[in-house]
Amino acid sequence: MKIWNEIPIKENKDKLISIPSCFKFISPHPYYDLGAPYKEKKSIWKLREEVVKRLIKVNDFLKLKNNSLSLLIYDSWRPIEVQKFMFNRAFILECERLDIDASEKDMERYPIVKKNVEKFWAYPSFDDRYPPPHSTGGALDITLADKYGNIINMGSNIDQMDDKSKPDFYNNIDNVDAIIWNDRRKLLKEIMIKFEFVQHPNEWWHFSYGDQLWAWKNKKTYALYGKI
Repeated sequence: MKIWNEIPIKENKDKLISIPSCFKFISPHPYYDLGAPYKEKKSIWKLREEVVKRLIKVNDFLKLKNNSLSLLIYDSWRPIEVQKFMFNRAFILECERLDIDASEKDMERYPIVKKNVEKFWAYPSFDDRYPPPHSTGGALDITLADKYGNIINMGSNIDQMDDKSKPDFYNNIDNVDAIIWNDRRKLLKEIMIKFEFVQHPNEWWHFSYGDQLWAWKNKKTYALYGKI
């Protein structure tokens, strides 16, 4: 459990809606392509209505700042079953990296590995008090694309489980690539925060509005979105 999971939730019933086609999306959807158990395969890309409204404003603002760039959505709402699938997969990959022979059934035997995974993947809790951010419809993974819709280099891959994924990792590294990557990350953060999103402390690509992380960062007494 994260510190922000202590924030209570007062669900405001904001609708989960499809993200409009004016946005660019990674294709195919990276988790569906891995076999994640989405039930509605034709309408994976969803967020809360207020989140979509704010994201449209972000996209319009980005065009004013730099019309050669656009937002590229990598992931949005995740059903809890998908969160569980991806968390378990991340655990297995981390075990392989550490040369540990284990399956998802062995997770409690390796608490340090599990803790490492939880830096980047919220535990798939079915408890309504502690929903994974993506399962609220308030969180999304997002990056920048060039004018042709191609993803641009941000200094690490989305879902990369190491220190390079921290938003400020390249802040004090003085080489040409690091400066470029840092500027791109700062731009993404700037435009998202302008419209009241908050950034995950370990992931340059993860932003949210209305969930417990958002409430905690903004010192709100409660979050707006629970599991949906």
